[in-house]
Amino acid sequence: MKKFLPRIIVLLALLTVALSRAQTAPPATQPAGQLTPAPLELITHVQQQLRNVETVQADFTQEKNLTVLKHKLVIRGNFALQKPDKVMWNVREPVKYAIRVFGDEVTQWDEDTKKVQTIHVGNDPTFKAISEQMQSWFMGNYKDLDKSYDVYLINRQPLTFRFAPKAGTVMSKVLSWIEVTFGPEERNIDRMTVREAGGDVTTMVFSNTRLNQPVPKQTWEIPPR
Repeated sequence: MKKFLPRIIVLLALLTVALSRAQTAPPATQPAGQLTPAPLELITHVQQQLRNVETVQADFTQEKNLTVLKHKLVIRGNFALQKPDKVMWNVREPVKYAIRVFGDEVTQWDEDTKKVQTIHVGNDPTFKAISEQMQSWFMGNYKDLDKSYDVYLINRQPLTFRFAPKAGTVMSKVLSWIEVTFGPEERNIDRMTVREAGGDVTTMVFSNTRLNQPVPKQTWEIPPR
C-alpha cells in the first residue's frame, strides 16, 4: 500500500484545484514569520464560488523539485474530477501511468509493468484522512478544514491562500503546506504548489480546462485509451 502514497499525496494536492486554469507567473509569497491568517469572510466567499463546479477536466504540467537529488522532474498529462468522489489522474510523459479514485477504491496502472492494481483504503488512517478531506476540497468547504489546517492569506491580488497542516494531524506527517492561487474572478484556482514534509516541492499549472462539462465514459478507463 505504501507505494501508492506519494502519488496519492499529489492527488490530494490536486483536489485543491477543483477549479483550475493556466497561469505562468508564480504568486507573490510573504516571508516566513509574516503570514497573515485568512479572514473568515474571504474564505466563505471563495467556498461559495467553488461550490458551483461539478466537474473539471484539464491538461497539466507538474514540476517536482527533488531535494535529495537536487533534480527537477517535469510531468505532463491530464486529469478529470467529478463530485463527489471521482478522480482520474493520467500521466503521459516522461512515463505513462494512471491513477483512478472512486470513493475509497484506488486503481493504478503503469506502462512498464502493464499491471492494474486496486486497493481499498477505507481502513487506512492516512487514506481515511485524505478521503474525508476530499469531500471538503471538492465542495470548497474550506471552513471545514479548520480542524486540520491553518489558513493564511499570502496575497490579495491575485488571491493566494496557504493551507498549513496543524501539528499532530495525519497530514502534518506528509505535507508542510499547500498554496493555491485563484483566477481574476476568484472562482477557479490557477496554480498550486505543494511542499512535502521531506522538502520536495511540487508545482502544477493547468491548461485547456473545461468546467461543468460531461466527462466521457472512456475517461475513467484503466488502462487509459
